[in-house]
Amino acid sequence: MFGAMQMYQMQAMEQHIAQKEMRREESVSRLVRLKAFLRQDFNTLGQQIDDTLESVCGPSSFPGSHTRTS
Repeated sequence: MFGAMQMYQMQAMEQHIAQKEMRREESVSRLVRLKAFLRQDFNTLGQQIDDTLESVCGPSSFPGSHTRTS
């Protein structure tokens, strides 16, 4: 009976660890997708700012303008 109890506890612990690892992997995956989304969003925002400044002020003489890389 005691051996069966230990076996049950070990299986429960293994299942708990597996679920915890799966949640961690899902969290990492969501963070990677969020990072990609924000990078694209900020690149788009930067381009919109550049375009707006250029339309208001004329071609920019600031170094680095329109040399944006993704």
